[in-house]
Amino acid sequence: MSQLKKLGELAVVAIKAVVGKQDPFCVFRLGEEAKKTITDYRGGQHPVWDDQVNLTVYEGKTKMYVQLFDEDAKREDLISEGEVDLTAVIKDGEQDDWYPLSYKNRRAGDIYLELTFYAAVSG
Repeated sequence: MSQLKKLGELAVVAIKAVVGKQDPFCVFRLGEEAKKTITDYRGGQHPVWDDQVNLTVYEGKTKMYVQLFDEDAKREDLISEGEVDLTAVIKDGEQDDWYPLSYKNRRAGDIYLELTFYAAVSG
């Protein structure tokens, strides 16, 4: 089995979102790697995180999955989820934008992300 070529590092800053639940946090997945933000306790429908996670980008892995959960004492409930195509940020280096979120195939808010790609140094 061949190893995937490392393209670089993706810095994801979850700034804020418009959703409909309390105490949300984000999970970002890229390939096999997953990273979690801090929880915005009492974030309500307009949570603000301003929290950065870094993910390794490998060749052929250009879709990042975003999930928002409501932190609860007993369990973590999925609020919404979405997918971010990283092709443009890998090419251009930066991309700051709102991304749509859904839950059970229905629109469930938006999340504002600041994405920065740092290419791997070869040699």
